[in-house]
Amino acid sequence: MSVTLILIPAALAAATAISAAGGIGALSQLGREHEEDETATGGAESGPRPIEVRTRMKDPDLLGDALRDIGATAVRLDGDALSAAIDGVELDMTRSEDGVWAAHFQRADGRELAESEAADLVARLDAAYALRVQQAVAARIRDRAASAGFELVSESRDQDDTVTMVLDVKDYA
Repeated sequence: MSVTLILIPAALAAATAISAAGGIGALSQLGREHEEDETATGGAESGPRPIEVRTRMKDPDLLGDALRDIGATAVRLDGDALSAAIDGVELDMTRSEDGVWAAHFQRADGRELAESEAADLVARLDAAYALRVQQAVAARIRDRAASAGFELVSESRDQDDTVTMVLDVKDYA
């Protein structure tokens, strides 16, 4: 008897990217409400507003590796804060009490960051993070297979980074 595990990063990335895009839309709406409030009170916009996105990413080490994978520099983790620079954008991330990271984007040149740029960065980061999670899960399966009564028979990786592992159940009879 064998068990086949298929780890698909694209499915995880798509689900999170859709969620992140929804978050960007909600934050955009909040930004418009903020602008309306300032207009109603006679206030003026004090420069470009940063865009913030709540993510489902949790592991700080995998997150730092994923940032480096997509070309981020000056990646620095300090407790519940992470910062990096990527593609002319300053990225500051903070971890909430429930362990989820929120990303704050602002262009280094002071111009306003377009929502589409933020969405693209989130999608790229999410895909890189999902791939890192997949690699960590595959490593855990390899490490624990024998102690769980399985033998790893084969492992393959497709062009889209889908990993297929075939595990054989050890016969103890």
